[in-house]
Amino acid sequence: MTEVNRRKRCKIANEDIFGRLPDEVLHCILSLLPTKYAACTSVLSRRWRDEHRWTSALTNLDLDDTVMLYGKNKPRRDGKLRTPAECKAMFKKFVDRCFKLRRSVPHPMQKFRLRLSGSYHSSRVNEWIVSAVRARVEEMIILAEDTEIRVFSCETLVVFKVSCHQIYFHVYPSTVSFPRLKILHLDCLSSVDDNACIEKVLSASPVLEELKIEMEECEPRESLNVSSRSLKRLTIHFQPAYDYLDDDDLLAYRILTLDTPSLELLKLADSASEELNILHKTFSLVEATVSLGHPPVLTKNFNDYAETLVGFFRMISDVRILALSDLTMESLKDVHELDLPCFAKFPTFWYLTRLEVEAGVDKWLTLLHILEHCASLEALIFKKEYNQDSTDPQRRGPHGNAVLSHCLSSCLEMIEFKNFEGQLAEIEIVEYFLRNSRVLKKMTVRYEREIDNSKEDVIRRLLTCPKGSAYAYHIQFLP
Repeated sequence: MTEVNRRKRCKIANEDIFGRLPDEVLHCILSLLPTKYAACTSVLSRRWRDEHRWTSALTNLDLDDTVMLYGKNKPRRDGKLRTPAECKAMFKKFVDRCFKLRRSVPHPMQKFRLRLSGSYHSSRVNEWIVSAVRARVEEMIILAEDTEIRVFSCETLVVFKVSCHQIYFHVYPSTVSFPRLKILHLDCLSSVDDNACIEKVLSASPVLEELKIEMEECEPRESLNVSSRSLKRLTIHFQPAYDYLDDDDLLAYRILTLDTPSLELLKLADSASEELNILHKTFSLVEATVSLGHPPVLTKNFNDYAETLVGFFRMISDVRILALSDLTMESLKDVHELDLPCFAKFPTFWYLTRLEVEAGVDKWLTLLHILEHCASLEALIFKKEYNQDSTDPQRRGPHGNAVLSHCLSSCLEMIEFKNFEGQLAEIEIVEYFLRNSRVLKKMTVRYEREIDNSKEDVIRRLLTCPKGSAYAYHIQFLP
């Protein structure tokens, strides 16, 4: 290799390729990095040393204290590792510096993500939130623990997500405004100071489309009213606080009211509310996932709760896709077996095309009753829940005079059985559908564990079962 070629190769190898990229490309690359690492790029070349360059490029601020607390800990000058308190102090200074440098940046902040694994004074955290609001932030994600979060008016905010094990959720000032807010998530909450503040935020968000409220171990409350004319997607997860079982004074009567006439997607898991009110029949509802039950923590008797449960299904009877949990099926089973008058009012789902049920085989009679009310069902997915009743080897499936649903003879084309173990009741349930489904095109049996009986014997029995369908369908056995 000649000296000229060698020098040419060295020149190419030492060339600053990133430094030749346009500012727009560099800004895009930096915006995808956590803010700490974006700041570290200032050592790459002279062009990157100007802190205003990388700061102005950061339309996304991603601040995570775990990078300093649990990441690579750079030792001090004396050779000792920094303590967690020192790392937290460094993190606070770094965040303060980021916002100080952003004051001169003209363009809005697209995203502000703040993850705090340590404990910080609420005034400092809310100071950062205010700084993001002043930077005209469009998306804000706060992941914190034991921090008091205050909600401020923000004219530019489109996405707001808060996840915290314990949060004191305040609205400040008394009048709030979120004219552009479309997505609001309140996750992993164990306490809320006042449900009225949530309702106030909803009333101040005229274009809100997605709302998620997740409260673990809900403290006693009187009511929560979710009211929004624009809301399309709603997720609610309420888990009661069983610590209050021994204190009768703290067992509050709970009411959940939904006033959401434009709702298209509903995911409701609520074992804390004793009364469910839907003010408008949801004609626009496309998909619903429901997990409702009557645990011992409730003060309402089961007969009254059954009226609430059936009334809830009447209000969502126009849904197209429906998923029912084992807890919901257990409640419906009790209503069915007790032959309560309200069960005669169970609605017909005229537009339901897909039904997913999670339940033990002990609830198959309840399932058949539900199928009687499915006028247009095309797909049925049955996921067997593992419980003591469903694993009884002596339990039997549908007998010869079991009710034949209208959908079996007119529209049900696909059936899937999950968690199949080859027990007698399960085999008889599959045989029931094979014999009585007149338009069935596909049957899928998925086994998650080793099936009890010989796999070959089970397959042979199901393949030789008389089939009621006029179509040449096939049976799949999948792990």
